[in-house]
Amino acid sequence: MARHRTAEALSELEVTRAISRTPQDQFVIWTGDAAGSQGGSLRSRALGLVDEAWRPMALRALLLRAVEIEPGAGLHPDVVRSAVRMHQSARPSAYFLARRTLGGDYLAVTDIPYPAGPAPGGLRRPLPAGALLLGRYGQRFTDEDAAPMQRRAG
Repeated sequence: MARHRTAEALSELEVTRAISRTPQDQFVIWTGDAAGSQGGSLRSRALGLVDEAWRPMALRALLLRAVEIEPGAGLHPDVVRSAVRMHQSARPSAYFLARRTLGGDYLAVTDIPYPAGPAPGGLRRPLPAGALLLGRYGQRFTDEDAAPMQRRAG
């Protein structure tokens, strides 16, 4: 049986420091498909806090919710941030770490080698850091956005 991380009591100082290191322009975007989670996994429970598909949730808000996932205990913000990065290429459901531009577009913070996406089975090519994930008018990325070395200004 797999051993899962347990919730831990976190000091207010520890949480404050971790949240203050988190950029205000970073968001998490869930693709909306059912996640292949492991029963009892706190990371899966933390990612499950992002509950609206293609509606960006501020990373800071997710971290604050996850530190209180159980009464008096939760997940350290660094663990949640790591879970988001690990699940950017997950299938069928993915959680993307995005940066919101001043114009309202959401761009990939890091390279995503095998992105799950709006196309059945995901994309055929990687998405580079800076690629459009979600446009200001709700348009989602496509294979054209995943062209090698394509970068979006913003």
